[in-house]
Amino acid sequence: MKKNKEIEVHSEETTRNINGTTYPVTELYIGKKQIGSVLTYGQKEFQSFADDENLGTSKSMNTAIETIIRRWNLHEQ
Repeated sequence: MKKNKEIEVHSEETTRNINGTTYPVTELYIGKKQIGSVLTYGQKEFQSFADDENLGTSKSMNTAIETIIRRWNLHEQ
């Protein structure tokens, strides 16, 4: 049976200007590699991206981050 390996994910906060409006963005990294980002549109609207692929909208930051990590797990292993 394959043993699960723990990985450390860290985040950095930044902003992105889209059509004249500035939005907060949380970028997710494993080591020095960026695995995705979450753009915060509103109080309950979080857009997930990985490698310029739109992964959809979530109602919470935690769900958006989980979406990115799941996608990374499927494609990197």
